[in-house]
Amino acid sequence: MSERHAPIGRARRHLLLTSMAALLAAGCGTRSILGAVSDPDVLDASMEADAPETSTDVARTDLGRSDAPDVPLPDVPGVLDAPDASRPDVPDVPTALDVPDASLPDVSDVPAALDVPDASLPDVSDVADVADVALVDTPVDRPDAPDAPMIDAGPMGTGTLGSAARFTILAGSTVSNTGLTTITGEVGVSPGLALVGIPAGTVVHAGDPVAALAQADTTVAYNRLAGLPCGTALTGRDLGGMTLSPGVYCFTSSAQLTGTLVLDGRGQTNPLFVFQVGSTLVTSNISVVLLTNGARSCGVYWQTGSSATVGIGSNFSGNIIALGSVTLTTGVTLQGRALARSGGVTMDTNSVSNAACPDPPLP
Repeated sequence: MSERHAPIGRARRHLLLTSMAALLAAGCGTRSILGAVSDPDVLDASMEADAPETSTDVARTDLGRSDAPDVPLPDVPGVLDAPDASRPDVPDVPTALDVPDASLPDVSDVPAALDVPDASLPDVSDVADVADVALVDTPVDRPDAPDAPMIDAGPMGTGTLGSAARFTILAGSTVSNTGLTTITGEVGVSPGLALVGIPAGTVVHAGDPVAALAQADTTVAYNRLAGLPCGTALTGRDLGGMTLSPGVYCFTSSAQLTGTLVLDGRGQTNPLFVFQVGSTLVTSNISVVLLTNGARSCGVYWQTGSSATVGIGSNFSGNIIALGSVTLTTGVTLQGRALARSGGVTMDTNSVSNAACPDPPLP
């Protein structure tokens, strides 16, 4: 291009830039292009331009004036039409709110602090109360208690008489009765089989396993009673007229009762009276064993090494356990039991009833 036309070309560019700057200033308020057209060289060139040489130049020159006719511009890519390669297309760039932050988890997916169980602490509802936790005893060395003397109970169990306690009359050889005798309780014999004159309706066991077991328990009870240490020796003394408290009383030979013997239970729960008789026990006629202050017939034992005979019309109390035989003469009332290990039991118009109390164990 010649020097003559150089100012004119710069003037054209000046007008074009001025027009575009005006448009940008009106629409976007852009100041960068206005700053570009403020170049002194460009302004000076515009001042030196006399007139456009062609109609096209005139049309382009008159774009900035209000009285110039509207002349369509050629399709020349301008600054606004050219995409800025250095910047991304603004509409295509997602806003900060639309772009998920990959470095942070979705807040809606994160459970709240109250919803997240603390793995380091047990669930309080699963922890048992101190009262519900059984305490474990710490082993402690304790000195062994001295062994208490034990008496073999055999097959009878904890009671003194064991299975024999169910019987009112039990004999080894025979059970015989004369007259109108009333028996409350069971009657048994073993190893013998003889049962004579037993009242109708009485439960009997003759030589069966029940009677055999009862005889075995009677033997155990006899031995246990005989083995108890003697508390008070009464050999040679008549029991009539005495009042005795619970204890063990022994006779090396026979024992005699004439009159009334009082057994005072002293208010104990299960007062125990044991009479160890070396040979025979004999009571005179119309003798009485009286129980007071909690004494009961089921807690009174007469262990005799031979036989026992209760005189006519006597009122006797207690469990007679004889190695040989037991004889209840006419009119005797017995509150207790008559148990003969080897011999027989003889009755004559008697009233015999099993004691209405449990069989207590020996101390």
